[in-house]
Amino acid sequence: MKKENLLDKKFCFDSRKVKSGCVFVAIRGERYDGHNFVEDALKRGADLALVERDVGIDRQIVVENVVRYLINLASEKLKADVVIGVTGSSGKTFTKEVLASVIPDSFKNSGNMNTEIGLPISILNSYRGERVAILEMGMNKAGDIRKLCEIRKPDVGIVLNVGRQHLGFFSSEKDLFKSKMEMFECSEKLVYNADDPRMREWVEKLGKISVGFGRSFGICTLIDWMYSDFHTKVAYEVEGKELRFSFGRILHEGHLLNIAASLCTLKLLNMPLNLTELVELPTVSQRFHVFSKRGILFIDDTYNASLISFERAVDAMLKLKGRRIAVVGPILEQGRYARETHEMLSNILERLNGTFVLDGFEESEYINPRNLVYRSSSKEELTKFVAKYLKPGDVVLFKASRGVKMEEVLKRVIGWI
Repeated sequence: MKKENLLDKKFCFDSRKVKSGCVFVAIRGERYDGHNFVEDALKRGADLALVERDVGIDRQIVVENVVRYLINLASEKLKADVVIGVTGSSGKTFTKEVLASVIPDSFKNSGNMNTEIGLPISILNSYRGERVAILEMGMNKAGDIRKLCEIRKPDVGIVLNVGRQHLGFFSSEKDLFKSKMEMFECSEKLVYNADDPRMREWVEKLGKISVGFGRSFGICTLIDWMYSDFHTKVAYEVEGKELRFSFGRILHEGHLLNIAASLCTLKLLNMPLNLTELVELPTVSQRFHVFSKRGILFIDDTYNASLISFERAVDAMLKLKGRRIAVVGPILEQGRYARETHEMLSNILERLNGTFVLDGFEESEYINPRNLVYRSSSKEELTKFVAKYLKPGDVVLFKASRGVKMEEVLKRVIGWI
């Protein structure tokens, strides 16, 4: 089958989620080889299989490299006038959602489909000719962002922050930072976190058109914010002028800086700001979702974790009234830096009134804040102790890396109280 005939097809890499008429993509991973599931995918309704070796069927397309083939296909399909690339150790999805809400006729890759497999499949499955494409790009090794930028060179590349997430996959923080800078190397114009001196130096060296945001530096700076009746009232300074907004939900400093990055992006693209859409931002599931039940303020931040996002969650809690509690699990993918990372996390957690720790992971043993209340490797046991401990007026954060599935503890606690 010719490439152009594939552009209107749906693609799927999980044989359990195959839909009639789709193309099953056989991915070779560390634990599973998709080639072993081709027959099952065809039985479930797939039209074709995209494979790297002959699997002995008629309805197959054999290519040298499946990922490279998907990227080339996505590149052919994406016809947007403007492409915005978004990366960072935290805040990528929120920033993507902000930009999509204020830029009309825009496409965004769905959910967390931000990898070398997920991003091209998201484009192939969902892009419908929108004028602007907002592409969230993830990274866990050198070259990942550069590869994703081959789909289409971003007109504007945004780097929100660079922390220690996935540090275990790199030889040093310097190498991790350098890999994030692939976004700037591949983009025409740049939006950068001006509070990071490393980023300021890199941007100056590249000499491209750029605008910065931050607390202390940049054309858009976050002045201050406060919480009142589940609203976040915030003040920015944009090119010497003060802008004030009121958002109908609790947002932390990271969210507010991501909004500043979005304002910088609109300026670079000479696009107007739609205030109505901006202040009515949608809630992103499991990402600092604040809600109340039985007088207790719950913060569901269970989607993922990094030191940056932990610090910003704790900073926000300190602006809220009540006894402040954290129910936490480890930050994964830290490798030989695991002890150091979790000692730093312990210091952050000590600013709260109490901490519960989910054990059962090698990294958990390094989480030892002085305000520790209870720890257990059993989600059921942890649930019971947390549920008994909480009382009306408390503010409680649930947070850990994605692989920990801390949302399971949160759901159980809510069911108990």
